[in-house]
This record gives sequence, structure tokens and C-alpha cells, in this order.
Amino acid sequence: MKNPFQYGGIVSGPYFADRSQELNTLLREMENNNRVFLVSPRRFGKTCLLHQLTGNLADAGVACAVIDLNAFPDLRSFAGALTVRITRALESNTDRLLKLFSGFQRLRPRLSLDRDGNVSAGLELADGETDALAALVEGLAHAQDLAARKKKRLVVIMDEFSDIARYNGLTVEKAMRSEIQKHDRIGYIFSGSEQSVMLAMVQDSTRAFYKMGRIMKLGPIRRQAYHRFILGWLEKGAYQVAGDDIQRLFDIGEDVPYNIQRLCHAMWESALESKIVDAALINRLPVIIARQDSPHYEMLWQTATQAQKALLFALAGDPEALPFSKDFQMRHGIGPSSSIKASLDSLVKKGILYRTLEGRFRFVDRFMPFWIDDMRDGI
Repeated sequence: MKNPFQYGGIVSGPYFADRSQELNTLLREMENNNRVFLVSPRRFGKTCLLHQLTGNLADAGVACAVIDLNAFPDLRSFAGALTVRITRALESNTDRLLKLFSGFQRLRPRLSLDRDGNVSAGLELADGETDALAALVEGLAHAQDLAARKKKRLVVIMDEFSDIARYNGLTVEKAMRSEIQKHDRIGYIFSGSEQSVMLAMVQDSTRAFYKMGRIMKLGPIRRQAYHRFILGWLEKGAYQVAGDDIQRLFDIGEDVPYNIQRLCHAMWESALESKIVDAALINRLPVIIARQDSPHYEMLWQTATQAQKALLFALAGDPEALPFSKDFQMRHGIGPSSSIKASLDSLVKKGILYRTLEGRFRFVDRFMPFWIDDMRDGI
């Protein structure tokens, strides 16, 4: 039987852990052609949720266009790609599609061959056209017009929307709002993991997207539902486990869906022969995962200075501490505060640590402190 606890990619179908409440909320918002700003910490399953949503919308006969801004370095490429995806979502006939592509003023059709020799059509800025923003607005206006002509509902999902800042964000926001507010046949989801950037777009009264739509924060999967999901798969695999032991997974994984999926995957593999899952095994899982990821951690470790390594050792064993407190510094023999600040700034920049709202510093990777502790035990 295949390990049902998938991670690191799109998880869908029976392997998708419960997000029924969030899905129903988004479906209802899109039914009303609303605008939603979906804000999520990294590794909370935002992309998987959106993938599941598009499947549900397709089943209901709603066309969907999804674009990830991470994939497009500038406004020119984004404008062309967004217009292509919107048009393809609403029109599948190749001849009619090419005719639509030929009708743009600022964009022109571009034909290319894929690896298999198949011809595919795209859009790019027309010769002599320099106004990528005008091309984007033309594409958005085309979406509303085509949806109306086809008498179809359309949902446009822009993932990692905080990256709009790379395209001269404030100007782009104003132009997009001016066009999108006219649309009555299209629902929009703007999603992103840069929480402060996303929230500023909607909550700052000087910004174009101020109060343009609902803010929806994606939190942890509810423990009760997640517990049923995990236990259900273990029972299908004929594993023996006490329900109370499963709760420990949420504590270790800090309720982050990626972490819990990773723990469950390792749990399934570790008990594949014995079919017995107990508290002792669950407590070993973080170290099992840390050792699997050791090459990655070793690479990060080599980038750290001695002062930074000393600080990482201290934080791995004392995660609730405040690094600038004298008690913390004396307990671990590190300091002064100026040196700690320099180390923290560097470690945050490297993506090893992040700062909480309470002023504590946590590891971005939940399993790295277990690797550090394991390494220290082996010294």
C-alpha cells in the first residue's frame, strides 16, 4: 500500500487532509464573484488548498485561471501569461483561441514548440509596445468581456501575489483595482505567504487594494479533523496505534501541516514491518527526519560563523528564551547583545531563523534543532 502521507508537492484527492471549512468558505465567496485575499504562513498547505478548490470549481462548471507570480520576473511576462491562462480557461477550441489571441491591441500571438514537437500558442507584447501595464489592463478587461460573451463564471487565482511589488507594485495595484472593480462575472483570489506585505495591501488606507476584498487567514488544520484523517489511514494500513499517541504529532509539528505530514510519512515507513505505532516511535520521528535531511543542514551549518553556531546551539536547546536577556546570555555563555544581534540578523537573512511577534527567534525548519541536538550528543 502506498504511503498516504504525502508532502513537498501538490496533495489532492483522498490524500488531502481536511480543509472542508476553508473550501466551503472560498467556494461561497467565488459563487458571489467576490475578491479574497488569502494570507497563509509558509508550509500551511495554501497551494494544496487552492488546487483542491480549482477541482471543486471545475466540477461545478466554473472556469479557473491560476497563475503563480513567482514564475514571472517582470510585468511583461506576467501580463502575457495571465491573459493566456484566462483565455484558455474560457475557450478550448484551438482555432477560436488563436482568433482571440490575434484580436489584442498590445499583445501578439507567439507560437512555440514543446519537447514533444507540439505547437503551443502564447502571448507577448506586440512589436513597438512598451507599456506592459496597459497590456495587463487589456488582458483583464478581455477576461470580463469573454466571460460575459461565453456566459460562464470565471475564477482567477493569483498565487504569491505579494510579488507584485517587483512590478512597480503601487502603480500596478491602482491600475488593477480600476479594472477589476468593474468585473461582475469574475471572482478573484489573491494569495500569498508574505503575510505583512499582503495585509498592508488591504489594510493600508493609502493603498489601491484597501478594503477591496475579504482577508482570509489560513491557520492550522483543526486537530480533531486531522486526527481522524491520520487514524483513518493507519487503520486502512492495518497499523496498531493508540489514539492519544497521535496527539503528540501535533505538538511536535507545532500544528504546521507540512511538518505533520512529514512526521506521519516517517511514522508510516518506520512501522511498515511491525505495524505498531507507539509513543516511543513518535518521539523518535523528529530525529529520523533530521538525519534524513542532514546534508541540507550541514550545508547551512557551514555558512554560519562560530558566534552564529554558538547561538544556534543555544536556541536549539532553549527555544522559548529571549536572546537579548542577560539570563539567556549567562546560561549559554554567549554575548554581548550587539554580537547576538548581528548573528540573529544574519541568520534571519539566511533563512535559518525567523522572528516571532513576541520577539523570540525560531527555526524556519522545525527539524533543524533536532539535528543540532543530535549533532551535539554525538560530539
